[in-house]
Amino acid sequence: MATAIAQPIAGVSANRESEIEVIYPAIAGGFLGGIIGNVMGIAAGVPSGKGIAGTVLLAVQLTLYVALGAACIPLVLLAYVFNKVLGYSYVLTNRSVLQRSFLGGSLHSQVALGEISDIEITTESGYEFHRVGDLNLQNAQGTTLMTITAIPYPERLCQIIFDAREARVQSDESLATIQARG
Repeated sequence: MATAIAQPIAGVSANRESEIEVIYPAIAGGFLGGIIGNVMGIAAGVPSGKGIAGTVLLAVQLTLYVALGAACIPLVLLAYVFNKVLGYSYVLTNRSVLQRSFLGGSLHSQVALGEISDIEITTESGYEFHRVGDLNLQNAQGTTLMTITAIPYPERLCQIIFDAREARVQSDESLATIQARG
């Protein structure tokens, strides 16, 4: 009678953490980024119309975008520098979500993928112009474990985190089954 020998699962390691994606927040997450988003939102608030009136309103909106954008250039540069010096990046791995400082890369916080049961997407004032959102990683009790701030396309990142979490759970279950056989 032949007995099956447990074979390793491709891509699964019991002791190695692999990076999936590094996420860099937009400048909208900071104080200056919020101001810039609110100022540029003025131009976005110009109503649209049809015919000649619509063309005039579009010209007014484009003029406002150019004028306000030019006036905001110093704030944008300052916000970018602050974001890179004082900000954080987020690293999604096959085991957890890490929050690291830009300077030095020191670990600020970490959440295991298995702890995440829900992700809430929220927006702040000024986020609409930048088209970003915050991801609140929550446990089963609804407590926020970590907030990933000012992320472009937050729905995409939310799905990637859920997929990574599901893969982690399946891998852990498979490894447990293999170890139980041994």
